[in-house]
Amino acid sequence: MKITALTVAAVIGLSFAFLSPAEAQHAHEGGKPMHGEMHGKLAADAIEGKGVINSVDSGNRSVNLSHEPIAAIGWPSMTMDMEVAEGVTLSEVQNGDAVTFTLERGPDGIYMITGITPEP
Repeated sequence: MKITALTVAAVIGLSFAFLSPAEAQHAHEGGKPMHGEMHGKLAADAIEGKGVINSVDSGNRSVNLSHEPIAAIGWPSMTMDMEVAEGVTLSEVQNGDAVTFTLERGPDGIYMITGITPEP
């Protein structure tokens, strides 16, 4: 059997087709697929999460937060950088704030924060 570069590329491409959304996002962010750690379930609507803000980067429209498990998409609790959608006011949150946030998957399949509210 002759193995060509095209065959290898096809096999690699197919392997990514079977990643869950969470695994694909993790791989997109430079990590190895996390088989067994995330059970990425498909979600059509906005997903709510709770966490604590570690840092806010208004210039890059992102936050670093430590969140509780998000069962709707199979994410365990973790600390991560998340992109924040245009129109979300970041001036209302600061380091150390407990927050409730909303995630939605963009056209690229990556989740982003589409709403964020400090806990009272």
